[in-house]
Amino acid sequence: MKKNPLEWVVFGLSVLLIVSLLGYLGVNAFSYQDTPPDLRVKVLQEQDKLNRNIYKVELTNLGEQTAENVMVEVTLLQSNAETERSETLYPLAPKESKQEAWVTFRAAKQPGQQVKVHILGYNKP
Repeated sequence: MKKNPLEWVVFGLSVLLIVSLLGYLGVNAFSYQDTPPDLRVKVLQEQDKLNRNIYKVELTNLGEQTAENVMVEVTLLQSNAETERSETLYPLAPKESKQEAWVTFRAAKQPGQQVKVHILGYNKP
């Protein structure tokens, strides 16, 4: 029984796909580095209709492992003096992910106000 040219094309593409997949998985298996969570935090002031003192806290995990229960502290500074603190909890920060949360402060917005951010800790699942 002679094979149709279309069957040979499908067979060739299938073999190419399987070999490519095996090559990709092989390269990733040998080049994988089991790095701990690499957490980065960025704070951005938010504007809302009620003119509240709200900040968006972006947590990025650049590492290869997941972090769990990430606690982030945001401190409000006025004239380099601490006026208020707020905390936010991220239940899960998977590898290579970006999470968002918002913190609010009771103090009204002031000119020259600054925030300082600090990761208090996290668990390894």
